[in-house]
Amino acid sequence: MHSALSVTPDEIRRELGGILRGHREGQGRRLGEIAGEAGCSPAYLSEVERGLKDVSADLLIAIAYALSVPIGAVYADLGRRLSVSPQEEPAWPSDPRRQLRAVTSGLDAASLRTVAQFGAFMAMNQAEPTRRRIGFVPPTAEGSR
Repeated sequence: MHSALSVTPDEIRRELGGILRGHREGQGRRLGEIAGEAGCSPAYLSEVERGLKDVSADLLIAIAYALSVPIGAVYADLGRRLSVSPQEEPAWPSDPRRQLRAVTSGLDAASLRTVAQFGAFMAMNQAEPTRRRIGFVPPTAEGSR
C-alpha cells in the first residue's frame, strides 16, 4: 500500500484526470460540454484529464457536478487507483475496530478521553428505535372459539 509520502503529486494528477475522463467518456459527452458546465475552458479540462494541470477543489466539485458524479465517488475511485495491489490492505479498512484504531492512533490520552466521552454522549442521546410489529396477533377471546 502506498503511504502518504510515497504517492507523488504527478501520480495523483494523472489518476484523478483518468477518473474524470473515464466518467466523461463513459457518458459519451464531449470535453467542451463538460468544461462549459463546469466553468472552465475545454483546453484546461483537457490538461486536467491528462494529468498536466492541478485542479482546485472548487473546480473539481464543479466538474463532478457537471458529470453528475458524487464527489465522494471521485475520491473513492482515486483511493482505489492509488492502491498498489489487491492483496494489500485497503487504505480504509472495512472492520470498524481497525477504523477506530487508525483514526485514534495519533491522539494523546486527553484527546482519546474526549472522543470516548463524545461517543458515550451520542449513544445515550440517540432516539429509541421504533419497534415494528412482526405480524403476530394473539387470538382474542372471540376468535379462539
